[in-house]
Amino acid sequence: MFNQVDFGKRVKSFRVKNNYSQKEVALRIGVSEQAVSKWENGECLPDVYNLALLARILHISVDSLLDTEILNPEKVIETITVGGAHFEIVEKPQAILAGKILYAKDYPDEKSFNSAVDSVTEEEKQAAFDKLKDVILPIFDITLSVNFWQTVNRRAYGFVREVAEEKQEEGVEVYKMPASLFIKAYTDKATSQLISREQCEIWELFSYIRDYFMPAHGFKMAENGAQEMEVFDTSEHKTGYAYMPVERI
Repeated sequence: MFNQVDFGKRVKSFRVKNNYSQKEVALRIGVSEQAVSKWENGECLPDVYNLALLARILHISVDSLLDTEILNPEKVIETITVGGAHFEIVEKPQAILAGKILYAKDYPDEKSFNSAVDSVTEEEKQAAFDKLKDVILPIFDITLSVNFWQTVNRRAYGFVREVAEEKQEEGVEVYKMPASLFIKAYTDKATSQLISREQCEIWELFSYIRDYFMPAHGFKMAENGAQEMEVFDTSEHKTGYAYMPVERI
């Protein structure tokens, strides 16, 4: 579980270590001194952009600031480079994902299911997130694609975050992601160029990974219930990580 108060204590500790006042940090980032005070008091969190700037100013990594070694204990077991793009093979433990999830079985056909997915508003997503209990990393939004390589009636699509507890408030859907091996890729320039783009979206990497990367490196789709995830690292959802569940052939 992510603890905002503990996060604030880490921010203050690193700030004091660097001999910065709250005002100096605020000026360097371009926010108000009150915003920095709220971060340190655990009242709120910086957005992803300001988090990256904060870590740079305090001369530490974002992982250290978030203490993600405890919060997200995935293990990188291999890195494969293709044309300058890096693909990590990671072991990820069981995760509980919660938020708003739509199931194709609840709709008369594929068209109406897809239409319902496209119609979900940012307000609806945020309303679901606001109900979540024990969120692990609240700054990362996840789009979950369930069984999208299988028959339509088994599919689901979710707007979720990772939580520590399966028991959530009424109206919040939960998906238990089993421990699995994943191929993980980031939407940087090198990876985008593999699909002839200057900048790509996360979902565009799934086809490349499935059609080209997996057969070339001895992988197949996992059959253990693990699913594709788009894990966004910006509030605008422009960049982030593609997670493809796989097994070795």
